[in-house]
Amino acid sequence: MKAFISACLCLASMVVAAAEEAAEKLELRTPQGVVYTITADGLSSIRLGGREVARGSWRADSGDWILNTGSGKIDATDVQKKSVRADEGIACVDHVHKDIEVRYLYALFGEDLAVQALVRNRHDTQPLGAVWFRGLTFDFGKVPTGLMFHQHGSYLRAHGVGLCHPSFASRIGGSYAVGEGFGVGLSPAGPQLERTLLWWDFTDWREGQREKLPTRALNYLVAEPIPRKGMRLFEMTLRVSANADWRHLLDPYKRHFTALCGEVQYKADHRVFAQACVNGAPSFIKPDNPYGFHSGFRRLDLPEGAKAFCDTLITGLAAARGQGVLIWGQGGENPRGAMYRPDFDILPPEVEANWPTLAARFKEAGFRLGVCARPGEIAYQATWKQDATLRINPDDPAHIQMMVRRFKNMTDKGCTAFYLDTFGSSLDDVKAMVAYRKALGPDVATYVEHACDAVLPHSGVYTELHFDKKANAYVLAFMSVHTWEIFRWLVPGVTCVVRSHVEPKDVPEGIEKPFPFMFRHHLTPLVADWLVKGHAAELKPLADEYLDDKGQWKK
Repeated sequence: MKAFISACLCLASMVVAAAEEAAEKLELRTPQGVVYTITADGLSSIRLGGREVARGSWRADSGDWILNTGSGKIDATDVQKKSVRADEGIACVDHVHKDIEVRYLYALFGEDLAVQALVRNRHDTQPLGAVWFRGLTFDFGKVPTGLMFHQHGSYLRAHGVGLCHPSFASRIGGSYAVGEGFGVGLSPAGPQLERTLLWWDFTDWREGQREKLPTRALNYLVAEPIPRKGMRLFEMTLRVSANADWRHLLDPYKRHFTALCGEVQYKADHRVFAQACVNGAPSFIKPDNPYGFHSGFRRLDLPEGAKAFCDTLITGLAAARGQGVLIWGQGGENPRGAMYRPDFDILPPEVEANWPTLAARFKEAGFRLGVCARPGEIAYQATWKQDATLRINPDDPAHIQMMVRRFKNMTDKGCTAFYLDTFGSSLDDVKAMVAYRKALGPDVATYVEHACDAVLPHSGVYTELHFDKKANAYVLAFMSVHTWEIFRWLVPGVTCVVRSHVEPKDVPEGIEKPFPFMFRHHLTPLVADWLVKGHAAELKPLADEYLDDKGQWKK
């Protein structure tokens, strides 16, 4: 692999000339019998056991139109010149377009085809905002299944770079597809995390046809700019295999992911959490309830309320063998809006006065005290009466330092867990979370509301459980059960807290109940504060069965 990379990086000149040993095509054959055919059009055919599973070409184009980036003035549509040659088992393809030149290198490493493309932007004044690789169509022999992003091009244009991994739309950077007797695994490559999208486009978008077709057109988008007269190296790994197990197909991506993102950076604990939503609504704000709290033990602005909160939660957590509580709205309901607040460390004076009681009681009992944070945004005054928010810039040290101070203010108050609202699914959030984890250290638990895989080494995840009565199956919010399975495989030890919205009456006889489902899938129940004690008789035996004394999964 190093020799392959060096061969591409040392190409100082992008001038395409006829090679002395030019060839019409080169066939690269894996030990498992997969044959990749490289011609002057690029990767032109893939055969498995004598069966052609893909054909076409592999070529670059400007991604500015499809992702709505750059000026859109780069013309890379047509290939004006092309050639192919072989050098020590490496296929080299040169393409010249009007405004770009591309040199492709193809080489096999065991079962994997490594593809590198050195793209030069020849335009005198305009940058190229994104590169779009395309041209290869797969025939799966049946409607394919797997981890396959597919949307109409107009949707990509409307939402742009925000759809690229890491994002809410593309939570996992790799892709796999399973057809009749074979599978395809795809992974970005290279030394850094980039905005990429592996897009399996329908070959016919007519309604009623697209979902039935066995064919898909492969596209690879990389939203990393190339300045005028500049160059950039793009990399991808392709695995076609008769072994269609998703773990086998995603193995190149796992190796790439681990090299870039690493392993879990925090001490995982999978014991039950309690959830306390203590703020009400603006209508709750009255003279006798100036901060809009719910009544009873959720009145954290009253000494008797704070005491009742501790009595209620600590008793329930002890009975359920839990680890602590996560509090939403710890500052009450702010009349200026922007809930949940990005300034999560600002507490009303009465709550501030009662907080030492909460911290001391939970610490003495051996439980975590946690709060809701919103660390990806800043609140600002939008009108005289209302605030709004905007996203922070993680590349600005002042923004990160401001938010780190907010976390420190709360850890100094005894908080050792945070739910991170509206956060976790973008490259900016990943950058910010890396900084937050470094500041918080490994002992503080965090759970992001919207997770992508790249954030997992630095934070746990939040999700919600529902029951689909039509399918007679449990479903997770924000991600599928299979996505969670892939997350666990990519990042062993990752944690996930789950709030259940399942009505017991909706679950038919013969289907396991919500808590057993959660534990079996290594999901940590997040139980409403007033229900923890009542569910303790069910939760404790499950915790004893699945968790050891340190809150780690036994199996």
